[in-house]
Amino acid sequence: MRNIRNLNIILFILSFATGFSQSNLLIPQNGIEDISIRIDTTDISAVEKLYGNEFELNANQSYTRYTYPKIGLAFQYESDDKNKIIRSIFLKSPFQAKLKNGIELNKSSMKDVFEKYSDKGCFTSKTYAWHSQKGISFFIKKDSTKKGYNTDNKVYKIEIHNKNKFGMTSQVNFEFDKERKEERIQEMVNILNDDDFTFEKFDDFWGIQKKNDTKPFPLKKQENFKRELEFDIAQLNSEIRIYGSVFELNILKCNNDLVYLKLTSENEILVERYSDKQIDILLNKHQNKTSIPIDIKSAIDFPSDTFVYGTFCGFAGMPPTESQTMIDLVNEGKYYKLARRLNSMNPEIATYGYIGLDFLRKKGMEIKPPELLKMAELSKSNIQLNTCQGCVFGVTETIKDVLSEDNLKVIYSAYRESGLLK
Repeated sequence: MRNIRNLNIILFILSFATGFSQSNLLIPQNGIEDISIRIDTTDISAVEKLYGNEFELNANQSYTRYTYPKIGLAFQYESDDKNKIIRSIFLKSPFQAKLKNGIELNKSSMKDVFEKYSDKGCFTSKTYAWHSQKGISFFIKKDSTKKGYNTDNKVYKIEIHNKNKFGMTSQVNFEFDKERKEERIQEMVNILNDDDFTFEKFDDFWGIQKKNDTKPFPLKKQENFKRELEFDIAQLNSEIRIYGSVFELNILKCNNDLVYLKLTSENEILVERYSDKQIDILLNKHQNKTSIPIDIKSAIDFPSDTFVYGTFCGFAGMPPTESQTMIDLVNEGKYYKLARRLNSMNPEIATYGYIGLDFLRKKGMEIKPPELLKMAELSKSNIQLNTCQGCVFGVTETIKDVLSEDNLKVIYSAYRESGLLK
């Protein structure tokens, strides 16, 4: 072990001395002559063995970079690459480097680069400009207070890479790091499954995620909607993303106590939990207002799932699924099933139930007193609906606005004219 460590120190000193004693020859798309690290082939562990662990680490969602400032070298790999293959090598002072065509780090200007490659033009940022050729890029500094850049400025940094013309790195020897992605997802699942789960702990967890959202494999949470339901119940619906995977988190809570929680991904339930005590209280309160029994396991009865209210949604202008179900029930004259929907704790389902019964009434069917009472109550509700307006989705309208007399006439006419309503 001691001999291996001594060998690494010797190699480090030799490579360091080499960088100062002569201009190292750069090979575009490949690496540096006489240094064993190669683009698309060598992994980061070989860099650590050669240059040690005294590096500056810069890690974000896109890349991870090891920088050795004393040598003037930096090595970069894609953060989601399990194999951690080197995709770029950056060279700056005090490292000395040149190409076969004579371009030399810290000595040649951008004007020299243009002449050697018979090509002009740079991309720019606020503080630097760069020009790329196949497998290599040249950087000059620029004045952030002025437009443009000075081509007489010396090339202060060079990047060796294997990028295509759109700046995308090569995928040679790339393997997506599924394990790290699964670890991050499991962290979230563990928090939600914790026997001592509280919303304070959950908020703390997302506070940490927000601080680390620029680091590799971040969990991103976006609130779809937040609204107040009956009986002091608050509903929060969020979308969580990580590297192409999308999760939906639906939460019901009362005075910051858990009522119900479900995390799903592509119709697979990852976490589902509820408080027996809170559910019993909620169901008893609801049962006192209706004679129709509520089934907590039924999505149309209990707001364990989220639905969209709308007439015609999306690019194709089609009725949402539950809207189509309501139309079918109206066409079939299914009074009881519409009444059950009217009494749902799910606001969108209840609204569809109201509209369906109103359509039956327009067809001449008599509405019974219990449903009339519920319809009168619902028509005054300020609960917001998760709606669609064309291709735009979100909590935008209250139940009472949707169920206004004028709006009900418009909805009825729209369905009749479309031929959906018989």
